[in-house]
Amino acid sequence: MGMIAKSILSIIKAKSKSTIKKFIRWTMTSKMLVFPRRIFARIIIYGIQTKGLVLISYSDSDRKKVIELTHKIKNEREMLLADNEAYQLFMAVRRTEKIQGDIAEVGVYKGGSAKIICEAKGNKFLHLFDTFNGIPNVEEIDKVKFFKGQYKASIEEVKNYLKQYNNVLIYEGIFPDDVVPEGDSRFSFIHLDVDTYKSTLKCLKYFYPRINPGGIIISHDYISAPGVKKAIDEFFKDKIEPVVELSGSQCLIVKSGLSDDYLAGNLGV
Repeated sequence: MGMIAKSILSIIKAKSKSTIKKFIRWTMTSKMLVFPRRIFARIIIYGIQTKGLVLISYSDSDRKKVIELTHKIKNEREMLLADNEAYQLFMAVRRTEKIQGDIAEVGVYKGGSAKIICEAKGNKFLHLFDTFNGIPNVEEIDKVKFFKGQYKASIEEVKNYLKQYNNVLIYEGIFPDDVVPEGDSRFSFIHLDVDTYKSTLKCLKYFYPRINPGGIIISHDYISAPGVKKAIDEFFKDKIEPVVELSGSQCLIVKSGLSDDYLAGNLGV
């Protein structure tokens, strides 16, 4: 038993995160394993901790459905969200169902996160924005992670992938320089995955005044991309809303419903 445990642990330590996840899924369901699963679970948890991965409990049936949906999408498309990030995105969209307004995502890539949103949004309109030619521009602060043209994708493939869902509008171009939502839309939820400093800042400037009180912004890469973090921290420095770090690389902001007079008095502006 000790030799088996050491062998499994060596696999966990040596392999990539994606390989570990696939290995965990197989081992937790395989009938081929003959040693107690409780012992194996302890080995897996230790391996997860050494790799900085996040383990999501399957004990709740609703949570399990979201995780299974995430795994299904990942088998269909390349999706850049970790399982916990996809779960947080799904639940934020679901919990803003009582807030009036449309939903928007900037940074669609191949449509994986958009499908997560579609499964949670109900009948709300979803506006999807992407250049579909990859990241248009990068500054020095962004170059540590990204390069021009990265994450290029096909708009036709995304349209086909999401064709079963109603009220989905897809825009091609640089947001908000070239394309913006049709009409005078208000929003209940915004998902940003635009990778760079300037793009993040432009998105916040456009969406913030258009989000209804109680609406939510989630941004990917807040923890991992210095340009994204700088843009968000700068934008919300003089605003009352706290920027809440989530597990993984995301952050979340809930739009305040307080009056401008209250904000001016309490922020000293």
